[in-house]
Amino acid sequence: MPYRAALLLFFLLVSQAAWPGTLEFSVADITSPSFAASGIKLTLLPHAAAELRMEEVRIAEKSWQKVVLHCGKFSLDTDKLRCVDGRFSAIPELPFTLSYEFATRKLLLQLLAEQQESWKIQANFLAHPWNLQASFQHAQIKRIAGLLPQSVPLPTQGLLDGELKVLGGKDGVGSVDAHLQLAGAAFSDASGLHAGEKIKLEFTLAATHAAQQWHAQTTLAWPGGDVFWEPFYLRGGHQLQAELLWDGKQLLVPQAELQAEGIGKVLLSGVWDAEQKKLTQATLSGSQLQLARLFADYAKPFVDGDSTPASELSGSADVAWQYQDGATQVFNLRLHDAAYVDGKQRFSLRGVNADIPWQAENATQANLSFSSGALWGVPLGASTWQMEMKGLDFAMADASLPILDGKLSLQDFHLRRESDAWRWEFSGGLTPISMPALSVALGWPEMQGSLAGMIPHVQYQDRALTMDGALLFRVFDGTVVVSSLRMHDPFGPAPQLFGNVNMQALDLGALTQAFSFGNVRGRIDVKVNGLELVNWLPVRFDASVASSPGWYRKQISQKAVQNISALGGAGAAAAIQRSAMGIFENFGYSRIILSCSLRNGVCAMDGESTKDNSYYIVKGGGIPAINVMGYNHEVDWDELLNRLKRVIKGNRKAVVE
Repeated sequence: MPYRAALLLFFLLVSQAAWPGTLEFSVADITSPSFAASGIKLTLLPHAAAELRMEEVRIAEKSWQKVVLHCGKFSLDTDKLRCVDGRFSAIPELPFTLSYEFATRKLLLQLLAEQQESWKIQANFLAHPWNLQASFQHAQIKRIAGLLPQSVPLPTQGLLDGELKVLGGKDGVGSVDAHLQLAGAAFSDASGLHAGEKIKLEFTLAATHAAQQWHAQTTLAWPGGDVFWEPFYLRGGHQLQAELLWDGKQLLVPQAELQAEGIGKVLLSGVWDAEQKKLTQATLSGSQLQLARLFADYAKPFVDGDSTPASELSGSADVAWQYQDGATQVFNLRLHDAAYVDGKQRFSLRGVNADIPWQAENATQANLSFSSGALWGVPLGASTWQMEMKGLDFAMADASLPILDGKLSLQDFHLRRESDAWRWEFSGGLTPISMPALSVALGWPEMQGSLAGMIPHVQYQDRALTMDGALLFRVFDGTVVVSSLRMHDPFGPAPQLFGNVNMQALDLGALTQAFSFGNVRGRIDVKVNGLELVNWLPVRFDASVASSPGWYRKQISQKAVQNISALGGAGAAAAIQRSAMGIFENFGYSRIILSCSLRNGVCAMDGESTKDNSYYIVKGGGIPAINVMGYNHEVDWDELLNRLKRVIKGNRKAVVE
């Protein structure tokens, strides 16, 4: 035992109340399984003072460097060792008194800093069983900050009250009882990522050691206070009660109960392997858990980040979780009248009820329903889905999602985990959705007609989304075909999309009316090949716009002529006299043609070429006829978009000749 070596050293000293000079004694080191000290030097100073220096002290797994103990008054005789007005280098502002009686082996250590503050340790190592008792009265916990590693958040205030009792025998500690209360506590670290204030804690422990195993009952209550532990901001009102078994290798929790304010009661159990440093078995269950507080405290930081306003989750849930052999074996989730509203108003679901009895080894079926929702402002109707589950394999034969007056249908949806990566696939279709209603919901200019289409086979694998075949829609009384569609890293920070778009026979009247571009009658074809978007912004494509083949009325309004001319900048002009523009409101044309190849932020523009290096955008035909010419073959893409925005707002006029 360390104290025996120290006692031998003390008895070698000359027993005097004071000594005229200084005496120094050195010991290389003292070691035991739980205590070690090295570089020990005891100096007896004049006027009965003494100083003990140690290069390093280790207690259990913690160590301190260059430890200094100073006694203002030190005495040693055959009966007692006594240190009065002692100071410890780690907490120099907290003086202490220490006494030890050799015959009775009684220890008294008392720390007194301010009125009504007391830290007291009493021990009787000769009694059967031997005992040690520590008591605290308004003890300021900031005083122990010097004993803690600088890498952990350090206490800055708080008062500790209560007592700790330890009983033992020749085989070591036999029992530990603790009743401690902490009030007004605060802590922080240098990074500012961990902090707490006004914390109140209540801790009780009753532990006994028998047959090489510890058995303990403990309660930790957190009635109040706030803690920020990046990214979580947590409030008090929780209590944990647990039964613990410890054999030196495994920590077994046969049962534990967590009562979380605003959430509900959760039952837990588990086994922690200390040698392997991993959880080997665990269970968790809870009924009628309130999702609002659970989401706000533990999920919101990962969903919203710094977005404002916050997303919201409401309703209640029943949860049962079983973990073993390094993986989840059972996860049962029931949702009761739940609702989720995305803080950025992108997505919402209400009236959600679900029964999801997932098991790793057995096939089960999940049922989910919701009463209403919205996607980017577009209303979603009530729906009920059923999903077959077997381990990490999920499948739905068919599902439908009402959208306004239409419906999105999915067939053969299949989600599975393969080679440590997720893969899913489906096909489907969209029944007609009213374009006027869809336009209003999305905040777009009102469009006429309906939106409908077929969704071919779509699959996601290796962070890539691909589509077999072509995606077909009907809009503006024409057809839109999307082909060769693929997307890389669709859920990453900068998704990339590739594909081709072919629009046939779009009604120009409906199109130009929707975007306040003036009035153009006729039909138009639009082709976009080699389309590439990065983070949803175009970086490359080859696009062309041309009048559809066939006979139909072709007419363009004066406002549309001005707007088309304005897109070309100062060099664009309408080939008609200003006087004619003032007389006629509508003009005839024979053909509209324009192309743009986007590379490196520059749009290379062209139309029907002329002899003077200009090109027709609108070629006249009929009476009165009009030509709209283009002269700029290269236009900055961002500037072109800005011109289009100004045109739609009616802020630009055409240069007419």
